[in-house]
Amino acid sequence: MRWLKLWTVRPENDFFLLEKQSVYRTNENLVPSHRLEPYYWIAEELRKKVPPPTGVGLPVWAWYRAHGLNQMKPDLRRKGHLQHGERGVRIEFNAPEDLVLLSSFDSWHAVLNNHCLALDDSEYDYYQNLEQTCPKDIFEKIKKESWLKIFNLDLLENPDTYEIQAILWELKIEWVNKVDFFIAR
Repeated sequence: MRWLKLWTVRPENDFFLLEKQSVYRTNENLVPSHRLEPYYWIAEELRKKVPPPTGVGLPVWAWYRAHGLNQMKPDLRRKGHLQHGERGVRIEFNAPEDLVLLSSFDSWHAVLNNHCLALDDSEYDYYQNLEQTCPKDIFEKIKKESWLKIFNLDLLENPDTYEIQAILWELKIEWVNKVDFFIAR
């Protein structure tokens, strides 16, 4: 079995929960409502690879390459990991590859923003034309099919510079290698 080194940045209390329960899972009730539809979509794609544990509906997010190949772990000196002043943790862990689904972080934004994923200008124009000419139900299907490209990391022009995210159903305490506590900038 191959293992992947991953990192997740969480509020400090999530780590204490992991320590207490020996497993961390995403609490669906804490996910902003405007994110639920895209999160459920990507959860369904993970479900096609590996079934979730009973009662788990959304995956845990992590980084495989937070800042490209040259800086794989999240840089805690950067802003945006958590709210300014919030106490957090960066958890480094190894997870079995067969439990993880990797995707392009940049391309994921097409799903988040409910747009077709176009890889170049001509493809963008193609999707724009389809949106104007196709029946809505057919266009929605085409749009969702375009999202599947987020998982094909071979489509990245220069994969060494791209951010690659990882999702998995849960994080187990025995997978944890290192924990860095920090206060968000």
